[in-house]
Amino acid sequence: MDKTEFNQLMAHLRPKLYRFALTFTKRADEAEDVVQDVGIKLWERREELKALRSVEAYAISAVRNRCLDYARSPHRRTDELMEIHVAADEQTPHERLEQTDMVAFVGRLIEKLPEQQKMVMRLRDVEGYELDEIAEMLEMNEGTVRANLSRARQKIRDELLKQ
Repeated sequence: MDKTEFNQLMAHLRPKLYRFALTFTKRADEAEDVVQDVGIKLWERREELKALRSVEAYAISAVRNRCLDYARSPHRRTDELMEIHVAADEQTPHERLEQTDMVAFVGRLIEKLPEQQKMVMRLRDVEGYELDEIAEMLEMNEGTVRANLSRARQKIRDELLKQ
């Protein structure tokens, strides 16, 4: 793979990798660092990428692993959940406040999920990946992905019903 091909690949993957990293790190600069690190590793292994069935799945796995390293780091910083942007003319201030509170509450519930459930839920419900793609990215079988997603959604649903 030459430099041009690699740059095209990264231009395609970077937004997805960045969004995925941002959900873990909660900081734009940290997410960019993770994507940069993964990009360097992909460049170093560019000849091996041709043999892979899905370079995207490999890259997502690499980002996940790097983010897990970050999460285990003693220097981990936590920030508030990402802000949501709603057009001011679409809702009343009260409705915007309620929606913001609900999004923050659901975000806190998601953060409390076990790591696998959290990752599966983000990949499926936030990033929109299919179950087979998630299974490949997380190196699980599809049934395990389905079970983790179901359990995660049920936990969130149960907590929302308590409110």
